[in-house]
Order: sequence, then C-alpha cells, then structure tokens
Amino acid sequence: MSRRVNLLGQFADLAVEANDPRRLAERTLEVVMALVNGRSGGVFAAADPRVTLLASRGIDQHVLDAIETLWGRAKDQLRRGHPIYVPDTGTDKDLTRAAAGGPASLAVFPVFDGDDLVALLYVDSAEPDFCPGTDLERLARFSRMLARAVRPAADPPARDVAGWEAYLERTPVPDIERQKLLLLLNRNAWNIALVARLMGVTRRTVYLRLQRYKIPRERVYKSRLRPAAAS
Repeated sequence: MSRRVNLLGQFADLAVEANDPRRLAERTLEVVMALVNGRSGGVFAAADPRVTLLASRGIDQHVLDAIETLWGRAKDQLRRGHPIYVPDTGTDKDLTRAAAGGPASLAVFPVFDGDDLVALLYVDSAEPDFCPGTDLERLARFSRMLARAVRPAADPPARDVAGWEAYLERTPVPDIERQKLLLLLNRNAWNIALVARLMGVTRRTVYLRLQRYKIPRERVYKSRLRPAAAS
C-alpha cells in the first residue's frame, strides 16, 4: 500500500512540475524505475552521430556503453517509433555484460516531438526479462511525457520577468540550490571536478552538498558521451 501511495504522489508531482522541463524528466525517470523496480535509468538527447545525457538515475559506464551501441545499430528502428527490448544482455554479443555491475536486461523507448525523434528513455534491471509486453506499453506512454522536457533550447516556453520573480520568492533557497546542482551534474555527466569549477567551489563542497540535499551519486566514469554545455 505504501508503494502505491508513493507512486500516486509521484504522479501528482509530474503534473505539478510539467512546466519545469528538467524536473519533469527526473520525476518521470523516478516513476518509471519504481514501476519496474529498475536498476538505473536515463534520458538521452538523440542526435547524429552520438547521444547526449540529459537526466539520469543510477547510471554507470555499462549504461553509457549500451546506449551508444544500441543507438549505433538500431537508430532506424527507433526513428520508426519502435522500442528496443533486450531481455537478456548475456545473449547479445554486442552487449555482453561484465561479471559484476552491468544490467541483465534493458529497454529503450523513442521520445518524439511531433514527427522528430528528440530523445531516448532508457531503463534497465539487474534481473533478466524484467519487462513483459504490458509493461513495455505502459513505459512507452511515459516516453511521450518527456517530449516537453527535451525540446530544443532555442524554443523555450515564454516566461516573463515577473513570473520568474514570483517563482524565486516562493521557492526556498535550498530547493533552488539543489536544482542548480542537479542541472550542472546531469549536463556534465556527473564530472564532479568540472562541476566544482563551474560553481567556484571545491570538490569536497560538491560532495557535502550531495549529502545535504540527499542526492544519490551517479556512477559515471570516463563517459564517452558529450556533456551538454553548462549555462
């Protein structure tokens, strides 16, 4: 019962935060992973020749390798709107997982803005065959929610100065700091040293803020994905 209540609360948060694109992406990931007991999840901007990390929950180098491999070999399938489901990565010669730490199964869903493929929703599990057909259909619906979170930055929703001032007035400073830290971490593939330089603080300060704001640290090392530019 508690899990059901928690999920209902997260669905409510998704509706409330629909005008906050990055927060929407993060909340969508949380709900998707809770529904399927996922090991890790991510939202990646889809572009040739590579994909770019936008938001993540618990991803590691196995995920980064897998998403690059799948994008390289199945981008046409994704552009036609068909998800990719690998029920056992151990039987896929391109996705042979390491002895420890890698996903046992995974799914990738295309995210469209109109007719354009703009992003990929990734979720995996430590167990094989984690996602039956009915769950695949449900998760495909969540992928449609993500379109507004990954639209090109050149076409942002209109906001006036008064609206921003009202938002800042009613939002606690710790919440603003937490959102800024998450944005920088996700845009820069959780490169702690780089984020510390962008914020003008030490790496120790970044680690302390992760603890203070209860942000679970992502395990992303030597990412081969290009991080988005920080603002």
